[in-house]
Amino acid sequence: MLDKLKQELVDTVHSVIRESAKKMPAAFQNALHSCVEHNYNLELSLLACASSRWCGSTEGSGMPAAIAALMLRAGITIHLETSSFTGVFDRLPQLFDEKDDTLAILAGDGLIALAIEYLAGNGGMHSSRLVSEAVKAVGARGMLAGLSMEVDRADGLETVVPDGRSLSELYSGQLARFASHGGALLAGASDMMLDDAAQIGVLAGRAKFLVRKAEYSEDRNEIRDLGFQARTLIEQAETIAGHKPNAVLFNSIMYLSDFL
Repeated sequence: MLDKLKQELVDTVHSVIRESAKKMPAAFQNALHSCVEHNYNLELSLLACASSRWCGSTEGSGMPAAIAALMLRAGITIHLETSSFTGVFDRLPQLFDEKDDTLAILAGDGLIALAIEYLAGNGGMHSSRLVSEAVKAVGARGMLAGLSMEVDRADGLETVVPDGRSLSELYSGQLARFASHGGALLAGASDMMLDDAAQIGVLAGRAKFLVRKAEYSEDRNEIRDLGFQARTLIEQAETIAGHKPNAVLFNSIMYLSDFL
């Protein structure tokens, strides 16, 4: 099921890009497609589908939030390939074959705008709230805040998040929260389930960030500590999700995929 949903997600995003950018220059269209031709954190986008099923609907109900989450993540990630971030985010997946700062900026801006446009047109009665949640996920209290602080640290400046959240929560946590919360919203979930779905997303996103960080560490103690932290977060998410049949996709994303 998970592999099928991954393929459906990627295929649908390509279709959305083709339809939206068909009158754009070929180089720009190709750049947009290149940004989403990877499997970088696809599982986090699919939290939207898992959440909609968990809340009593189908996986397909949450797909609009998954599509937007993937485009938002790709849009932010391609920005980090520009020369200005050299030495700070070198371990992210390379989305372009050749470095092109201008095209990277334009493609990233285009994907972020397209994600918002897509939500506005495909979120049904929840469109305005989905757009609001997406903007918060990538904005000054979400991914962009985390990235800005990472740049400060690379420059030797130690900064802390004003509200005490961790960098891992700002990075992947908030966008994963958007996906999981968005899937629940599209499923018509109650306020309590919306809150729980959002928390599952935050925990899963933070764990994924820590796992990826461990992959590039050469310090055995750090690797062990990061792995322990990630497993603890996933256990917390699993406790919320439970093990009933409607949680099977959540559990697949957390354990049966290459998550940990």
